[in-house]
Amino acid sequence: EALNGDNGLSRKGAEVGNASYYYSLTRIRAEGAIQIQNNSFSVTGNAWLDREWSTSALGSDQIGWDWFSLQLDDGREIMYYQIRKTTGEPDSFSSGTLIEKEGATYHLKKSDVSIQVLSSWRSPIGGTYPARWQLSILREKIVLEITPLIPDQELNLSIRYWEGAVNVSGVANGKPVSGNGYAELTGYTDAKK
Repeated sequence: EALNGDNGLSRKGAEVGNASYYYSLTRIRAEGAIQIQNNSFSVTGNAWLDREWSTSALGSDQIGWDWFSLQLDDGREIMYYQIRKTTGEPDSFSSGTLIEKEGATYHLKKSDVSIQVLSSWRSPIGGTYPARWQLSILREKIVLEITPLIPDQELNLSIRYWEGAVNVSGVANGKPVSGNGYAELTGYTDAKK
């Protein structure tokens, strides 16, 4: 179990209530079956479970977030969210957690992480989302390229947002690293359908 933020309290902004209690279970053994027409396929893997409770996450000067949960093949996991201000700049409240193979956790501040958008995807119903990133954790010498498995993973609900599976490849401490993950992007379209 990884407690995110300060012992599980994850500040999202300066206003009262811009926080959540937040923990992650990052490698839960999963197994099951996928049925496609008349064919059944057994599947196994590692699931990620997040639980977060809040009253109001974003402040009035914030528009959305880019959130990543990444499972690396060297046994480490990374959770990081970059909150964006209405100006488009990353907010200083952006943060995350690096989880070592043995379970030790390290808080990641905005100054520890750099995210560059490498390409984008235009929704056919309006809005443009980032669609490939370079995420770097400077002190850990980690440089990762994050690529969506499918560009169109937009959810057209009461609030439209992009959420879906990603592949990870890159370098950690001079050695190749790869992995899988998930990304969630909000604030790139109007709040209406």
